[in-house]
Amino acid sequence: MSTLSLLKLLPGVGSEFGPSASDLVAHVLSHDRFDSQANAVSPRETFRSVTVDEAMSDEYVFPLGKTGQSIVLSGYRIAAGFLAERAADEWLELAHRARLAQGLPASPQGSEPHLAPDPGEADQLLDRALECVQRMLDPVATHQLITLFETHYRGGREFLRLTWEGLPEDLVPESRRPLVALTAGAGRENREKRDYDPYGLEGTSDYDVARPLAYREKIGPLLFTMTYRHEYPQVDDERLGTAFAVFHEAGTDIVAAAVELKLVKVPPIQSSADLVYVLDTYSGEMLSLALAATEALGPERLCSVFSRHRVIYISMWEVRKPWRGEGLGVALLHQALERLPIDVDGRPNALCVAPEPYQTEMKHFEKLPPVLREELKAPAHRLHQHLTSWLERSKLPVATHFFVPMAKHAGIGSAGENARLIDRIMESEA
Repeated sequence: MSTLSLLKLLPGVGSEFGPSASDLVAHVLSHDRFDSQANAVSPRETFRSVTVDEAMSDEYVFPLGKTGQSIVLSGYRIAAGFLAERAADEWLELAHRARLAQGLPASPQGSEPHLAPDPGEADQLLDRALECVQRMLDPVATHQLITLFETHYRGGREFLRLTWEGLPEDLVPESRRPLVALTAGAGRENREKRDYDPYGLEGTSDYDVARPLAYREKIGPLLFTMTYRHEYPQVDDERLGTAFAVFHEAGTDIVAAAVELKLVKVPPIQSSADLVYVLDTYSGEMLSLALAATEALGPERLCSVFSRHRVIYISMWEVRKPWRGEGLGVALLHQALERLPIDVDGRPNALCVAPEPYQTEMKHFEKLPPVLREELKAPAHRLHQHLTSWLERSKLPVATHFFVPMAKHAGIGSAGENARLIDRIMESEA
């Protein structure tokens, strides 16, 4: 196995595979911080204004396997050991595969020598891993550590180009355009025809179900654009629709804010298992919503809310950083909610908000020190309080609202937890 290089298994600069900077930092922060002067474990009291370099230069308690012993290492050294261990594990896995390809047992038998990388490369592994860590963290070394675990805006300009350009005027039938004043023949009065009345649920002769209905108007210095479409064929009382709205600068075509609303309507349910069963047929996101709502509301209120309301779930809600803090996101949500089609069965709306996904990257959340977790939750707490106050004062068509821990249930990383929760729900309510 001398031809298999151990050092080449360390991640390179800009590697698409292997750990990211946040992976390394989260691994380090999962260890207890050590204060050499006090000769004791001493967690930070706050991570505000702490840079990545400062946190990685701290010392931490590193356990020595199952021996019960430990040593104190800098964060950079622990990260280097993490990369080195990954490279060694990968080398061994590749060595086993190579032996199997040659028709040999995966591990040496009897008097065969143990599998081992080149001794010279093994001696260099930790030093080279430390260099690798430094290269990976140098671009963010001076950044505030907390920013590594925040989510960011997802490319609004490209999003706008793919979704909206050319859509409102080219694809929307004339009768659906916003309050268009149509000029009649000579001697006849002008008349107005309303937009989307409402979104194709009445007078559907010119409504193409393969295309979204669209709406656009200028609001102050921004253009507001919104579309709505049914996502799936309707089955009895089950419905799922998507409303998409953006604010962008009228002159530059740059997106300032975007919101996506999922309109979820299910038949009357008797248990959370019913909700899981129904929403799982739509998408993984809707299954996650069922699980998060079950955790947030409890069985009794869950059945009441979903049986009596059309639930409006905020699937995406983004404001580009230069516009944050000015109320633009709430203003866009307000405009979108006012223009939603009325439910044909007269169900009132229940607004469902998951604040965490828009503020915190949950991938490493449980590894982080408790004080950092609380500081990362602060934006979500502020959003919770702000929206609660706003909804109580506003006159929007929203009968009730609730908050769900969607981040715990969304994404590949929580698949195992979701599976266990589904099993518990099905067993308890069988």
